[in-house]
Amino acid sequence: MAQAKKINPDGGNLYERANDMFVKVTAEDTSGAYEVCEERCPAGFASRPHMHVQNHETFFVIEGSATFLMGENDTYEGKPGDLFHIPPGVPHQMIAGDDGVRVLMVYSPGETEAMFKDMTALTPEQRADFETGREVAARHNTVWVENFRQ
Repeated sequence: MAQAKKINPDGGNLYERANDMFVKVTAEDTSGAYEVCEERCPAGFASRPHMHVQNHETFFVIEGSATFLMGENDTYEGKPGDLFHIPPGVPHQMIAGDDGVRVLMVYSPGETEAMFKDMTALTPEQRADFETGREVAARHNTVWVENFRQ
């Protein structure tokens, strides 16, 4: 049975790459219903354009700013207090602003921590290789989108 818990500001399962991902509430905590993560991105960080096959992804901007590209045409400037919800099948990308960005994220169902773990285990060279990353993402119901908005 899941237990109640408190997570400190720098607590949670940390996955360090070009950005820091703290998984605060795990799928194990919620019987797989959802996960809650805090992502801290330096200025200019850009996620790979991607979409989730079955996961909803919600971003809440805590501090800093970011550009959110969602679908084929929607572009939004996110600032503290803004919330963005992305349903399954919608390609998207987040690009951190000049001061970086800190976002709270909810994934439902909760199955993305395994992808963070597998991506973090790759060497920097493997992470930079599109095909290697795409294969890892695909194992976790995430599709890297080539030629997004080109």
